[in-house]
Amino acid sequence: MAEILFRNEADGSLFQMTQPKAARVLDDIQKWADNNNFGHVTFWRDADDASKYWVQLGDDKLNYWIHETTFSEGKHEEVEMQLDYARGAQRRSAAGYAKFDK
Repeated sequence: MAEILFRNEADGSLFQMTQPKAARVLDDIQKWADNNNFGHVTFWRDADDASKYWVQLGDDKLNYWIHETTFSEGKHEEVEMQLDYARGAQRRSAAGYAKFDK
């Protein structure tokens, strides 16, 4: 079962996702991560813009973020697609194309 973490980019500290509508989103992330063989998915809250959560799949912190409203508004129907895009960013990075994603 994949671990889903939330961290503050400013200091690396962990925090809990307490948004009431986030439970369904977190369930979908859990299923997606398990189906795609990721042991953990971490969301890093941007130090300068708290509405941005940078995605880390496994050990790879990506140049891809998900908006906070995905969790606060319970946008579970969008999160799988967003994680697929993040996985695409991970593959581009592994292939050496990350420099073009900036």
